[in-house]
Amino acid sequence: MATGIRAGRRTVEVGRPDKELFGAGGPTKEDLAAYYARVAPLMLPLVRGRPVTLERYPDGIGEEGFFVKHPSTPDWVRSVAVDSGTMMVCDDAAALVWCADQAAITLHTWSSREPDLGYPDRMVLDFDPPGEGEEAFAACRAAAWDAREVLEDLGLVAYVMTTGSRGLHIHAPLRPEVADQEVRELARAIADRVARRRPDELTTKVRKKARAGRLFVDFLRNGRDQLAVAPYSVRARPGAPVATPVTWEELDGLASARDFTIDLRREACPFAGMWRHARSPRKALRRLG
Repeated sequence: MATGIRAGRRTVEVGRPDKELFGAGGPTKEDLAAYYARVAPLMLPLVRGRPVTLERYPDGIGEEGFFVKHPSTPDWVRSVAVDSGTMMVCDDAAALVWCADQAAITLHTWSSREPDLGYPDRMVLDFDPPGEGEEAFAACRAAAWDAREVLEDLGLVAYVMTTGSRGLHIHAPLRPEVADQEVRELARAIADRVARRRPDELTTKVRKKARAGRLFVDFLRNGRDQLAVAPYSVRARPGAPVATPVTWEELDGLASARDFTIDLRREACPFAGMWRHARSPRKALRRLG
């Protein structure tokens, strides 16, 4: 049994549409596909041209999922050559719906896009609390505001989104001037500055044992072949939460990184036009120097 989901100019067949991917009584594969078709106008400007890795759960989130870096795609889904072979890109709504048909609940993307692969046009900081709940998320909110101040001091611009999991991501749009590793070095230096503001609460220690219960300011989403969850991706958690861009005004009213779900409906995206505010990573590195 299959059902057709209209996605732009194409209708994509979704097999086993009634498959409950998020537990008994939860959203189905058809619900996932319909969500990606609906959110495509907001999501595509943020993922188009970026190599994509799929996080698949063919038997639902109750079973172990796996990552697919080089999926076999229909001829109408475009791929791009990278060092390890070819990776798909999501250039249209139909490609997003095809991912849902593969039970790819979450999409993860590179920080660079064509034609400048290897030269990021964004830097990502990930605020990963040691626990869950409102208190842990409040620590993420405070750290995000700290990061915004540090970024602005360096002439960079900060955008914020929930991860749909536990924490927050900060996206800083960049001009694609320097290679992956230099952006990683920039991200690490900025993370260190953020952590030094409140060393009893924040850390950049990668080893969990060294964090001593502090919130991790994670710079590791940057670098060659590194991935970050795509904005508007659904996460493999009960209730189908969504990684959602928010305004800074919205941020303080949120209680959890999972406040938004697959039922999300928005007319406009807080990240729209982000790249009109891209700043020079070279200048930021010089200011750090």
